[in-house]
Amino acid sequence: MKTVEHVGAHKLEQVFLTVEDHIAVMTLHNPPVNAASGTVQEEILLLCDYIDREDDIWVCILHSDIKTFCVGVDIKRFKKSIDDRDVTNVQEKYYDGALALYELRVPLICAVHGHCLGGGLCYPAGADITIAVKDTVFGAPEAKLSVVGGSGHLGRILPPMIQRDMCYCGTFLTAEELQRYGGVTQVVDTLDELMPAAMAKARELVKRGPLVLRYLKACLNAQEDFQMKRKNDLEVTYTRYMARHQDFAEGVTAFLEKREPNYRGE
Repeated sequence: MKTVEHVGAHKLEQVFLTVEDHIAVMTLHNPPVNAASGTVQEEILLLCDYIDREDDIWVCILHSDIKTFCVGVDIKRFKKSIDDRDVTNVQEKYYDGALALYELRVPLICAVHGHCLGGGLCYPAGADITIAVKDTVFGAPEAKLSVVGGSGHLGRILPPMIQRDMCYCGTFLTAEELQRYGGVTQVVDTLDELMPAAMAKARELVKRGPLVLRYLKACLNAQEDFQMKRKNDLEVTYTRYMARHQDFAEGVTAFLEKREPNYRGE
């Protein structure tokens, strides 16, 4: 097994990578709940670039080795970006990482457990295959914080009206419910079964060989024509519009203070 500790001069701190038998395993590790910090986002970008340059990697698995998969963007960091008037740059950096996973040249398998929320949901929503533990919770609560986000990726895994309900209301779905809509490939009963199931799926893909996997991945993404970059840019634009209003800061502040927001339409 090869363990990747550095990418260029950068020493990995919160996202790690091992490679064995043509399978890369990317591990999210930012305790306690895997918030997508600036470091997580930067290291996802670095590792996607690394994987795309390594011909020995044919398939990638993304998972978490702590109690939950990913709860989305670090809200304290997002609040600071509001105070610093830097929302656009912070949001764009997150989308760059999510887009890099979607555009990874090899098939991406997401192995998900615990909670998969907000920006964290963009990772399996941009994957080729998602395997989840029973009762894993998926949700997009951005609107509760007055943030416009996540809808472009959700369009890959949910029918339009279910997607809109999740976006407007912050509805949560279990892995079993999401599987019924086609947003999860396989549900396993326990966490102990998750990585063995993901590895079994990865080994099955490896049997196809590297070239057809890369060409087929590129073909499938082009056929989808989801224009993910354009959709992400729209979300950044409309969040920028929202950021002009007092209600934007109120939504994020209320979340951090664990109270109901007092929106005024201002």
